[in-house]
Amino acid sequence: MATKLNNFIYRLKYNHGRFLRLTKPVDVSIELSSFCDMRCGYCYHANQDNLPFAKKHMELRTAIHIVRQSAQAGVHSMKFNWKGESTLNPHYWEITQHARQLKKGSTFIDLLANTNFNFKPKDEIYYGLAQLTKVKISYDSFNKDVFEAQRIKGNHDIVTQNIDTFYNLKERKKNNTEMVIQAVRTNANANEDIEGSIRKRWPGVSYSIRDMVKGRNEQTKEGFVSIDPKKRKPCLQAFVRLIFNSHGEAMMCCPDISEKLNLGSIWDYYDIEAMFNSDKAKRVRASLKNGSAFNSHPCKNCSSYESYQGFKNQWGS
Repeated sequence: MATKLNNFIYRLKYNHGRFLRLTKPVDVSIELSSFCDMRCGYCYHANQDNLPFAKKHMELRTAIHIVRQSAQAGVHSMKFNWKGESTLNPHYWEITQHARQLKKGSTFIDLLANTNFNFKPKDEIYYGLAQLTKVKISYDSFNKDVFEAQRIKGNHDIVTQNIDTFYNLKERKKNNTEMVIQAVRTNANANEDIEGSIRKRWPGVSYSIRDMVKGRNEQTKEGFVSIDPKKRKPCLQAFVRLIFNSHGEAMMCCPDISEKLNLGSIWDYYDIEAMFNSDKAKRVRASLKNGSAFNSHPCKNCSSYESYQGFKNQWGS
């Protein structure tokens, strides 16, 4: 009963945070690494010469500090992801295990990671992932040629083996770590029964398919960039989240990969609540409410549809 109530409160705060005047973040994301070992064509990592951010592994002391600060604030959700592949961080297992140890009641109800599973089989990474409540795995195709053409530099054999190993891992089953297979549907895999293959090979695993065949502009008649700013509404992220880059600096939304809404380093503030309630954070939220944020970057050309009226998520992730 208590678990259901905690989850209800967490979702209520996250979905309606812009109306609740929250004083602490509901969700904290940590970028343990801004490196990636893949070069997928639909990702900014495909063009390494023009990345608008510096690549780095987050230092262990910084990651532990953010985890502890988040736990002290009673943050409900912690995600290990952002612009890179977090499992590349050499301290992955230590960091996720520390977060698991601080999970209690409504604190860290969700401990989540997005990962490509392209790592060389390593027990420490498996056990690090098993400390989480949910692991989302990028896996676009059961066909090796299609997968490796779409997930450039990805090794289909290794990724599949890692999924098999993690699926059968005793530690994962003991901790009830949920697995979600995430796929991007393109012209190359448009006719593949990805859902059916997942159910057959890994029974009980959830899946989430993002359909890119029709293109992302299908949500609006006018097209994505040219839509009337007056028809937009404040997105959720700035009102409920803090997202830390690999340097330990906090941002207010995940599409802001150029890090324009930078609130500064976690080491510059007394605690994470002070950062969430900083003057700059309050100004950003005010600009979203009055609509002025939509006239300038990063909000003007935001890659998310979340703030458009009538938007409904099609992929359930």
